[in-house]
Amino acid sequence: MNDRAICVHGHFYQPPRENPWTGLVDREPSAAPWGNWNERITDECYAPNTAALVHEPGGGTSQRNNFASISFNVGPTLMAWLDAHRPAVHEAIVAGDAVGSEARAGHGGAFAQVHDHLIMPLATPRDQRTQVRWGLADFRHRFGRPAAGMWLPETAVDVATLEALAADGVRFTVLAPHQAKRIRSESGEWIDADSRPGGLDTGRAYRQRLPSGREITLLFYDGELALGIAFDGLLHDGADLTGRLENAALAGRSPRLAHVATDGESYGHHHPHGEMALAWALGAIGRHGRASLTTYGAWLAEHPATRQVEVAARTSWSCAHGVRRWAGGCDCGTGGPTWDYGWRAALRKALDALHDDLAARFEQAGGALLRDPWAARDDYAELWLGEEAVKHEWWDRHLLPGAERSEALRWLDMQRSAMRMFTSCGWFFDDPAGLETRQVLRYAGRALDLAGWVEADGTLVPAAESLLEDLADVRSNRSEEWNAAMALRAILRRDRPRGAVSRPGR
Repeated sequence: MNDRAICVHGHFYQPPRENPWTGLVDREPSAAPWGNWNERITDECYAPNTAALVHEPGGGTSQRNNFASISFNVGPTLMAWLDAHRPAVHEAIVAGDAVGSEARAGHGGAFAQVHDHLIMPLATPRDQRTQVRWGLADFRHRFGRPAAGMWLPETAVDVATLEALAADGVRFTVLAPHQAKRIRSESGEWIDADSRPGGLDTGRAYRQRLPSGREITLLFYDGELALGIAFDGLLHDGADLTGRLENAALAGRSPRLAHVATDGESYGHHHPHGEMALAWALGAIGRHGRASLTTYGAWLAEHPATRQVEVAARTSWSCAHGVRRWAGGCDCGTGGPTWDYGWRAALRKALDALHDDLAARFEQAGGALLRDPWAARDDYAELWLGEEAVKHEWWDRHLLPGAERSEALRWLDMQRSAMRMFTSCGWFFDDPAGLETRQVLRYAGRALDLAGWVEADGTLVPAAESLLEDLADVRSNRSEEWNAAMALRAILRRDRPRGAVSRPGR
């Protein structure tokens, strides 16, 4: 490998869109003329990146599977949808990783993601552990190898989150440059990461020591270059993109890794034909030979982290206020100066209280069915992903003698919905009356149903009144009549099949 290298990382993700009672995605008119946003973004981004059209310098055209040359993660819920509805795209993504892995001594471009895209510093330690294990299990299932790295939703991080990754063998993750707090110099002195000289160098990897005694490698991407790709038009011309990437790799001292991380949807959805600019740049970099294309795993195999870093706790790549966009106390948004973003704190408060109630109920009910309900939950992905022999062994390992499988599945599925109601998109946008917040309320409704708190006619039992009171404080800026309590009631009337009873999970 050239000691001057380039790594382009794409975070490909869509929130789960399925009706949690039926498993089907409803029609989403805002995605028209496509039936829903998964279909639209697949046609605009995911599929084109598996066969990007390249206009060759000498004339003629070719196609390039960008996934064979870049670093990437694809959200497990998105990969599950692709597998079911666009299997050729799913197969091409996996094949791209296999090609890249073969070219780089087993260091393919794909790495794992926390399963349900919840904000890890706001999650309980139990949920952190489960989310890491489900993400790693899904990756092994799809890519046929263990994951070396793991993407953190919104790159939201703190030390406890890094401990959760390292405890299950994750070796590295990628963060934004402002998420480094301080760097330890070669003389042993701690220096603020944003100071110069001696501060953060995004061209090298760093190691974070953890209280447990473990370590994890952190890579901080080139923020200016990533902004250029995501927002400032670098995907309008493949030659411009090539020049910026190569110049970043050739700057500073050797060895140097020029790397960027952006939403993968930049390449074709946010920027039409962005996948073509990326494909052209990947080909040009290979032809020029000034810097080599690499993946994080391949680079770290030859250039392991030596300098120590301390992460800036409770930070993310998409909120200037740390993680308050998902907890409250943040006015990030485009609604304008008169908009009230207090709904975010109210939604977090309501769902946190529900989460804690459901956890207590799971522990009590699950304890009568499963040898260790929390260990069973950690391993639950094996049950819905595994072959028959794996499933059989799972039941032998976890189910108590005489316990009903269907009842155990009901409570495990309840916990699955209880975590999915924290999918980060529910808090990200300006107003709670949109698709994303409605989806987390659907998961709350599904969890309530599986816990036995929904009557046959779709009304909530009296014990849920405190939840409705809390949700009534989640109000829309667009409609004086809308609040989340009303939305949840409507979901239980319309989305839940009439007369449904809690069905077992897969």
